[in-house]
Amino acid sequence: MRSKSLLVGLLVLAAPAIASAQSSPAPPAAPAPAASPTPDPHRYSDRAMTFVAPPGFYLAGMRKVPLAALGENLEPVAVWVINPGKEDTRVIQIQMEAYTGPPNQWEAQFESQTHSADNSALIRNKTPMSLLNGMPASFVTVSTGSGFSSRKEFAVVFADNQRGIVISETGRLGEISSHQARADLRDAKAVAYPMGEP
Repeated sequence: MRSKSLLVGLLVLAAPAIASAQSSPAPPAAPAPAASPTPDPHRYSDRAMTFVAPPGFYLAGMRKVPLAALGENLEPVAVWVINPGKEDTRVIQIQMEAYTGPPNQWEAQFESQTHSADNSALIRNKTPMSLLNGMPASFVTVSTGSGFSSRKEFAVVFADNQRGIVISETGRLGEISSHQARADLRDAKAVAYPMGEP
């Protein structure tokens, strides 16, 4: 009998604590992690370069290619398009390949590859220039095709000690000018690729 009274006494003493625990609001949930910012579809950036395509251009594709995966031929890493499907469509493209030769000789290699890919290509107006941060580059004009299939490409060509890089804008002859391409391709910066980085 005494043990029963003791049990009832303990329950009476514990009842307020149990009732309080049952009526207490649940502890606040942990805050949701902050959403990571959406990457800017106009911006390409890697270990040694940054380029921002102008407003109005739509991202068609972008990928990061590790240095070890680059071969001896240019391959696209980013493509933007304005006025897709129309006659005045223009395409901005970043292409890269492995290149460890002297940076000032990269433009000549680009020219040789362009002729190899299309022997009708006419390359002219090779003008020394600098990227926004002072990196030396060349501005090159390339014409291809004939008649209604004539295309004009304006390219910013430079090397970062590990890669040969081409940022170009292409459009139909008469739909793009050197002045327009210089404005569209101006937002580029680059430094020497960090040694020992992948």
